[in-house]
Amino acid sequence: MPQIPTLESKDLQQHSNDKSKGGLSDAVDPIAVEQTRWLKETYSPAIAKYGDRKSRVADIGAEIEPLYTPASLTGRVDYLRDIGFPGEYPFTRGHEPAMYRAEPFVVSAYSGFGDATVCNNRFRSLLEMGAEQILVANDLPTQCGYDSDHEMATAEVGQVGVAIDTLADMEALFDGIPLDSIKRVGTLCNSLGPIALSLFAALGEKQGISWSRYVVDLQNDPLKEYIARGTQILPAEPAARLAADTVEWCIDHAPNWSPMTVCVNHINAGGAGSTKGTAIALANAIHYIELLLARGRSIDEIAPLLHMFPDERHDFFVTVANLRALRRVWARMMKERYGASTTAAMALQTTVYGHGQEALPEPLNNITRTAFGTLAYALGGASYVYIASFDEAVSTPGEESLRVALRTQQIIAHEHGFSDTIDPLGGSYFIERLTSEIEENILLTLRELEDAGGALRVIDQGIGQRIMTEGAVRRQRAVDSGDRPWITVNKWPQTPNVANTAFRGDPAASERQLARLAKVKATRDEARVRAALVEVDRACAEDRNVVPSVLEAVRAYATIGEICDCWRDRFGSFTPSTGF
Repeated sequence: MPQIPTLESKDLQQHSNDKSKGGLSDAVDPIAVEQTRWLKETYSPAIAKYGDRKSRVADIGAEIEPLYTPASLTGRVDYLRDIGFPGEYPFTRGHEPAMYRAEPFVVSAYSGFGDATVCNNRFRSLLEMGAEQILVANDLPTQCGYDSDHEMATAEVGQVGVAIDTLADMEALFDGIPLDSIKRVGTLCNSLGPIALSLFAALGEKQGISWSRYVVDLQNDPLKEYIARGTQILPAEPAARLAADTVEWCIDHAPNWSPMTVCVNHINAGGAGSTKGTAIALANAIHYIELLLARGRSIDEIAPLLHMFPDERHDFFVTVANLRALRRVWARMMKERYGASTTAAMALQTTVYGHGQEALPEPLNNITRTAFGTLAYALGGASYVYIASFDEAVSTPGEESLRVALRTQQIIAHEHGFSDTIDPLGGSYFIERLTSEIEENILLTLRELEDAGGALRVIDQGIGQRIMTEGAVRRQRAVDSGDRPWITVNKWPQTPNVANTAFRGDPAASERQLARLAKVKATRDEARVRAALVEVDRACAEDRNVVPSVLEAVRAYATIGEICDCWRDRFGSFTPSTGF
């Protein structure tokens, strides 16, 4: 497998010393001398007198220096080659030329609970508050491909998201909400890509709206489930194939949709850290891309339909630098490795989830945490932003906490001048040095993963699990030792007190869901359903794109569980190895 091209250190030095290239380090030597003097004569005595308050190591393992100057960029950064301009290669400063000066990031909401009827009311409230994108949170049975009346769904229907069994649920979920009245709509379900795509496609048909008039946004990244969340259904290889089917279908039928968002979020949350987590996600993206290239698709068709979901919730400036580094890595990979020639293929768009290391004690403090976390994503140039509510550590968010989360995004997008200029932290010695270091470390880890065999080997050899476990242990030790302060947890610790006002789901939602499912099964055309499911199996057996057959099954009101059973019967279910 070809390696991602990199520049040798001597080349970096040559570029940085070439003033005609626009380098940032015209007077590096005198500054370096003076910086060394300052550290010895001015800084060190102050530290000796007052002491250093805590460890200065970021969650990703980067040691943060006390001061950054032009000397910090020597041999690392050349402006025109590494930073450039917004909307131009290598897209470090943003994927679009005008960025937020033209239009702020898309204010998104991720929500779902109970059954479709009650959840519809929540969606209406979110849209009235100004949400521009609705991402549907599904319950665990739905995510794992089980119907609400399956024994595996017992006590889980509607608990951590809304239950969806058939197209009838989607019709109720978006009753009175035309799909073209929202900028973007989608779901983060990862193992149901062709089904999720088909549900939104069929819903558009039911509403009389052509696919070109609305945008469906899917996460559809099953490979990360095997190491990070556990909602995988099939063995990894066929799961990746089905995920690629959705991208291929969109190339032909809905090129304006976003059928795959490759996810770092849960990999980082599990302990990997944002840099190693990004490398794992990029290895997954490479696997999907090469599946599609093998089908004869071009990189300029594929890459614009892939987004990424970076994640950093522990360090503000790392968050900013991580987004900038990821765009640069993606652009160079698309151009130098795959030969992409269009801006759309090289300019990566990112979805982010505003975090702030939320804590259970005193949950109102999480408003501050998530505001700063979201601001970092905005300063890093994220495309689509949704945000954790302050009470998510306690329960499913209530309506008031969702309102605060949405208003937080809107304040950052429209107040205080955060969007007045593009990439406002660009040119900071600290940010540019950190961006360069993160890029180098992403590429280093990615090369190690590819040398080990790529995304599928990362799963079956337990490499991803090892990276996450080691990182989680390291992260917990930093909290336990106090090296990483966490207010109300290890610094001024408080006992959690779950408020009686925490959101409580409707206990009758499960009964309503089961009744709707029974009614659909009793009234649908069973012969049409059976014929459609046979065609789903045939498409799998003949290695054809499954989306057309799945779409017909969805139109016939086949259930998610019935379609997934076709997949299970054909491909088997995932069984982790001992190493995994």
